[in-house]
Amino acid sequence: MKAFKDDIPIYLQLRQQIEEQILARALKEEDRLKSLREMAAEYRINPITAGNAVNALVDEGILYQKRGIGVFVAPGARELIIASRKSSFVQESLVPTLKLAKGYEISQEDIIKKVKKVYGEEQ
Repeated sequence: MKAFKDDIPIYLQLRQQIEEQILARALKEEDRLKSLREMAAEYRINPITAGNAVNALVDEGILYQKRGIGVFVAPGARELIIASRKSSFVQESLVPTLKLAKGYEISQEDIIKKVKKVYGEEQ
């Protein structure tokens, strides 16, 4: 069983855990997820809560349902998650960080050097 934080709704945390499994390739395209009952028992949560997490991912096209069979990872799910997170990362993290760096008078050249170092393009 995995512990959940108190300050974030459980279904959002479960949803994120499923996304993380897809990003880490622990869940691959066309893999079947555990049933809602199995998830609820494993995480010790209400099956409705598990269903809310799964349904949100189905609505976004990350998962899909086969009636009477189960819920599966959709083709291209990993790319959908990356695209979504990339957009929010740029707006919520990168842009404010760059504005802060500008305020601290860190030059573009210094920023570019650091980026190249992190990406392994410069030693």
